[in-house]
Amino acid sequence: MGVTMRSSGGEYSIASGVGAGAGAALVMMAVMAALRFGAAVPTVPELMLGPILRFMGGQAFSAQLDIFYYAGRPLLFTLVLEGTLLLGALLGLLYAWLGRPNPHAGRRPAFFRTIASGLLYGLALGALLNIVFLPALGEAPFAVRATEVYSNTPVPLWANLMLLALLFGVTLHMLLPKPSTPASNAGGETPFYLLPERNRRSFLRIAGGGLMAIVGGGIFWYAGTVLNQGGFTSPVDRPAPDEAASISNGSDPVPAPEDAPTPRTVGRARSTEAPAGTPTALSTEVVTETPTEVPTETPAPTATVQQEELPTVEPPTATPDVPPTVAPEPPTPLPTATAEPTATDTPVIAQATYTPALPASLPIALWEVTPVANFYHVSKNFFDPSPSSAGWTLSVRGLVVNPYSLTYKQLTALPAKEIAVGMMCISNPIGGGLIGNQTWKGVALADLLKKAKVRAGAQDVVLHADDGYTDSIPVAKALDPNVALVWEMGGDALTSEHGYPARLLVPGIYGMKHVKWLNSIELVGYDYKGYWQQPEQGWSEPAPVNTMSRIDTPTGKVAAGKEVIVSGIAFAGDRSISKVEVSTDGGATWNAAYLKLAMSGTSWALWAYSWRPKKAGKYTLLVRATDGLGNLQTARRTDAYPNGATGYHALQVQVK
Repeated sequence: MGVTMRSSGGEYSIASGVGAGAGAALVMMAVMAALRFGAAVPTVPELMLGPILRFMGGQAFSAQLDIFYYAGRPLLFTLVLEGTLLLGALLGLLYAWLGRPNPHAGRRPAFFRTIASGLLYGLALGALLNIVFLPALGEAPFAVRATEVYSNTPVPLWANLMLLALLFGVTLHMLLPKPSTPASNAGGETPFYLLPERNRRSFLRIAGGGLMAIVGGGIFWYAGTVLNQGGFTSPVDRPAPDEAASISNGSDPVPAPEDAPTPRTVGRARSTEAPAGTPTALSTEVVTETPTEVPTETPAPTATVQQEELPTVEPPTATPDVPPTVAPEPPTPLPTATAEPTATDTPVIAQATYTPALPASLPIALWEVTPVANFYHVSKNFFDPSPSSAGWTLSVRGLVVNPYSLTYKQLTALPAKEIAVGMMCISNPIGGGLIGNQTWKGVALADLLKKAKVRAGAQDVVLHADDGYTDSIPVAKALDPNVALVWEMGGDALTSEHGYPARLLVPGIYGMKHVKWLNSIELVGYDYKGYWQQPEQGWSEPAPVNTMSRIDTPTGKVAAGKEVIVSGIAFAGDRSISKVEVSTDGGATWNAAYLKLAMSGTSWALWAYSWRPKKAGKYTLLVRATDGLGNLQTARRTDAYPNGATGYHALQVQVK
């Protein structure tokens, strides 16, 4: 129950400061949003995101990803805003208490009847934000720039916080009800703040709560759907296969409709020389990858997997130990059998060679190249950077003989190559959609380092981004010819979401090492721990991509006795894919699938299997892949944290 001061003209409740404080906080947040979108001034939630993620820790963060997926960040953003509203209400209550009327005169102290009190209150709050709040977030007192938030604004960070605090104080003073005498209200209507205390409290409670709900809900929806990478889309949800994209590897491919876009096919990286100082035009010649050996026999199904290796089939929680409701037809005998490859949980990083595909050809209604609009996008930010190429430079520094920097024009004038590279987020769940395959254009990182002349003793290459993000790769990996600094994606300049003006591609390692918005390459003589490898996060430092495979079709009804094309993707980073196998009986038997020759040794591979279920019933389909080094994908199911998810993808199909 609020403290009430009675005057000759009405009642004054200190509790009314709650509504005034919430209203002032709303005004402050509206101005904060205007400054963010109009002048790129960082917001309070952005400043708090890094410390919140560090406080949560990597394992808790991974668990929240499993629950909320893309909705996690907009939810966190909204909670911070709602917390700001609550803090504003408490600060309003404090201000109302400090300026409470004299119980005898029924009037506030003279100072609190002037706007100077609101200005002083805001000034005090601004000082606390700069002296206490910023250091609590890991920033320097009265910092000019935030270290973990991208911003190209000329407005200093400390001045922004001071401005918001002053605005809050002035607005609070203006919104707080002011006790009046009968003379000052003679002949007029009684204002709401002089109504009986009960009605006044009800009004403030309803207004304050309603505004919080409306603003909080609106920001949650907007931030989720527009600002935070698609909002509530689950990484398990993927675009439906497109029949117009049907492709095959045989001599008689399935034609696509005339008006359908044609998937692009490229081979290994092709370098093109250009005159100095001019951009390089991409050659239209297609480089075809020819297998060194063509098989004369179709591999037979492998032996039955040991029961303890079988994954837990989704949605059941236990590993299936019985055949499906109706046993499918036995596999067609093939001439020879191949030895079962050895499963491994830790893939070996090495340069792989192609293994020829099966001689059969099946239509695959999947995109071989992920459209840019559908390519997954993950970052640590509430609002991603959008730097301009006009003032952008890339510096190469640290333990090098010749440090130098490049402008965007100088970078894109270098002799370039086009490469096909797949990428997967380390947070991708089994069967998830945080994976994509695209063509990119850029220059080998090894060439940039060669120009700088790396000094002896250099151990890591540290990658710095515009948003304060950092990560590193060993010098030995940086010299891999497949590692590239790119500025084009799918034939066009990188989008801001995917790292414009330039980003790094590190085939064989999870996406967190493919640093976007790159602005500096630094060589150091120690093992540098990046943003997600800090002790409080604990994600993998080497982060090699685990071999994965996914079932994308069938997606609709399946009829008994009809041919069903089971198809999907398989990926092993820079180790390529040599074989894909499908089980239609929950893992009791395995059959070799048709494997289309991949675009490159660093892209994903498309596969297909012809299945004709004879009887109706529920079937459990499983898929597994073998990489180009002969390592079988592990069946052991693990969560994404800290080394990436492992296990077979399962799909339950109802045949009618």
